[in-house]
Amino acid sequence: GGVGKTALVRYVYQAKRIKDHFDLLIWVCVSTNLDVVGLTLQILDHVCEDRPYEKESSLNKLQEILQENIRNKRFLLVMDDMWEEKDRGGWIKLLAPLKSNKVKGCMVLATTRTKSVAKMIGTMDEITLTGLDEKEFWLFFKACAFRNDSREHHPSLQ
Repeated sequence: GGVGKTALVRYVYQAKRIKDHFDLLIWVCVSTNLDVVGLTLQILDHVCEDRPYEKESSLNKLQEILQENIRNKRFLLVMDDMWEEKDRGGWIKLLAPLKSNKVKGCMVLATTRTKSVAKMIGTMDEITLTGLDEKEFWLFFKACAFRNDSREHHPSLQ
C-alpha cells in the first residue's frame, strides 16, 4: 500500500488523450467486499444521465439498464482497490453486461495490493509498482521540501 497505484491510475484517467479516446470514463472503489449490486449501481451513476435505475433492486434489471446505456460506447472502467480474490463468480457476474458491448477498445483497469486478485482478473500481465529506494526517496523529498532553495540555507531542517 501507498506506492502510488491509485495516483498513477488517476493521472492516466484524467489525461486528455484518455478522455478523447473513450466515450465513457467510469471509476469505482471496490475495497474489501465485492458487492456486485453496489458496484453496478456505482457504474450506473457514471453511465446514465438520468437515473432510470433508482428504484430497481434486481441485479438482472440493473444489468439490463447498464447494458443498454453502454451499447455502442467505448468505455474505460477503473476498479480501484480490489481485495476480493475468492469470488470469481461475482467478478464474472459484474462484468457480464460490459462484455456484451461489442465496441472495440473498451478497457477495465484494476488496482490491487495482492497478486491473487491480479491473477483472478488475469486477462493481461499485472504491472507491479514498487516504492522508491531510500536514496531516490531522499532526493525526491528534498526537491519537494526545499524547492529551488539550497538546503544548505536550512541546516536544521535538513
